[in-house]
Amino acid sequence: MNKTARMATKTALLAAVTAACMVFPGFAAGGKKITGNSSDSAQNISGDLNIIHYLTETAKLKALDDMVAGFKTEYPNVKVDVESTSMDNYQDVIKLKISTGDAPDIIFGSCKTYSDLITSGNIEDISNQPFVSRIAPGVLSNVQLNGKVYGIPLDEMANVVFYNKDIFARYGLKIPHTYSEFIAVCRKLQQNGVTACAAGYQDNISVGANFYTIFFGAPYLTSENYAAELIGGKSSSGYPALAKSLTQWREIMQYQNTDRKTIDTDRAEQKFANGETGMIIIGTWGLGAIMNYNPKGNFGGFMYPSEEKETDNAIPVATDDTWMLVKNSQNRKAALAFCEYMTRKDVNAKWCATTSQLSAISGVTVDTFPVPMKDIAQIAAQKKAANWLSVGTFSGQYDTTWYRVLQDYAITDSLSVADFCKQLDKEFAAAKK
Repeated sequence: MNKTARMATKTALLAAVTAACMVFPGFAAGGKKITGNSSDSAQNISGDLNIIHYLTETAKLKALDDMVAGFKTEYPNVKVDVESTSMDNYQDVIKLKISTGDAPDIIFGSCKTYSDLITSGNIEDISNQPFVSRIAPGVLSNVQLNGKVYGIPLDEMANVVFYNKDIFARYGLKIPHTYSEFIAVCRKLQQNGVTACAAGYQDNISVGANFYTIFFGAPYLTSENYAAELIGGKSSSGYPALAKSLTQWREIMQYQNTDRKTIDTDRAEQKFANGETGMIIIGTWGLGAIMNYNPKGNFGGFMYPSEEKETDNAIPVATDDTWMLVKNSQNRKAALAFCEYMTRKDVNAKWCATTSQLSAISGVTVDTFPVPMKDIAQIAAQKKAANWLSVGTFSGQYDTTWYRVLQDYAITDSLSVADFCKQLDKEFAAAKK
């Protein structure tokens, strides 16, 4: 990520943290209804709108239900069918639906992660749609491919550590600012019979949440083109930052719950929310579920300190919940109407309030963020940020392989960093054939 993109990201985040303590003003400039065709009214648009996603967090599922309900109230002649599937086989499901003529109209997912769907001509270029102007300029690059816009991001996430303030106070612990300090906190909790960090590696979500938090901060900034280079044939053993992150992750696993290999993200979130662990390494997208499990929880958030010098640390940020319009959709008018609807300020503000996420739409303000989200917003606005999705990431078979090898590493204690690199290189080479 170049300096201009990094500054744009920090500007967007600074605006977000300022907005976090403000009341949403309703329909302000730019928040009025925009449609793809001015002659279309809500009453004239009809059809069966099919949406597919892999969301599992309770807060996000509620936010989606609320958004769909609001859309159906305004567009009574549109029937909305929402299908959920597992993230682990999501790409295969999408490709099968497209190949069999059963493609949905709107697909959940990052444009960079699912770029193969774009390059194969299955996702519509929405660059010229009026509602695209509502996307915050600082994150626009996250939904662009070759200069064209293919997705609508609703919110921004940061990969962080949430902690239980009561547990920290009980044992006289302070927020760590270096990796050594972080491990010292983990060790102190363990010595007092408290599990330091919650994790559940039975789904890709938790695997990504843990490793992405560790790798996509300062280590990533030294290896921004790692994805394209690995796909191009470079060995993963050639990245010291990757090796360092894998080594840290393995050490941290010693301080996570003993059933981490057999439970999923949702159960890990419950463990932390219920006070069974002192911390959880996760994206801000998980905070909504955590607060739902324990609305009165005394939680806070801090940046994962991957480095031994505090000022070298960086917080991983990226757009999160993103939606793409399938090209040649049989219900294109309804799909465009839905895209326009979810980018409205009031609709997006409700989404972000429910999910406890920063908005990716310009001018949206939320006054109901929980304390941990305010902590993270402040950090993201003031500290070094790494927008890891602005450059690129794995897509298609490479993304599937990346997650599978990461999961193998998470659940196989005997798998070394060297073994990880050999396995990843081997499977990436096979994916190229």
